[in-house]
Amino acid sequence: MLEYIADRSPLERGLYTPGMHIPVVATSRLIEDQPDYVLILAWNLVDEILEQPAAYRTRGGRFIVPVPQLVML
Repeated sequence: MLEYIADRSPLERGLYTPGMHIPVVATSRLIEDQPDYVLILAWNLVDEILEQPAAYRTRGGRFIVPVPQLVML
């Protein structure tokens, strides 16, 4: 179960994903909630995404990238 989708685009925030209606929130929510893991589905943007939430990573947050090959960072 995904609680929310974090996106840095202000155009996406406040919307919901199609079908599952998962809320889209600001990436700052990762620092507020400090989940143990963040699932990254945009595997082709992994390098760019990993640069953004530095505070989340320094506090021990980790990432799971399931495609094209499972990687835990």
